[in-house]
Amino acid sequence: MDDRERLLELLASMQRDLLPSLVRMHEHDDLRMLDSVILQVLERGGAPTVKELAALIDRSVSRTSRILDDLVRRGLIERYEDEADRRVRRIRISAGGAETLRRIRDLRIDAQMALWNRLTEDEREIVLQSMEIFAKAARRMRDEADRPV
Repeated sequence: MDDRERLLELLASMQRDLLPSLVRMHEHDDLRMLDSVILQVLERGGAPTVKELAALIDRSVSRTSRILDDLVRRGLIERYEDEADRRVRRIRISAGGAETLRRIRDLRIDAQMALWNRLTEDEREIVLQSMEIFAKAARRMRDEADRPV
């Protein structure tokens, strides 16, 4: 088994072991993955148009608009007129959407800390070093994806 296959097997194993409890903790949120991605993109700041957001999440404008309609109905995002150009409608995360993301993060962190508490001190140091490397790679990936084409 090569490194890639080993990593995939380890990730799959962790998901099988941890996701059922996370799903139970999130059952009242009922967010799809794309809903969560949109909320996280909006939480980073800025106030994109539907077209700009669609490009950021690599979806069609029509699909993005349908998802946004649902998120507005649920009180997780807001649409508003751009003050500089009233023809332009912008999107931002609502207080309810920010609270939902915070609650989800808190639940996930609690689950991860429960796992952390089962590690030895030496294992924790290895995990910390690995997570620092993963965080740097994630930032590079985000920066590359956010660059205008």
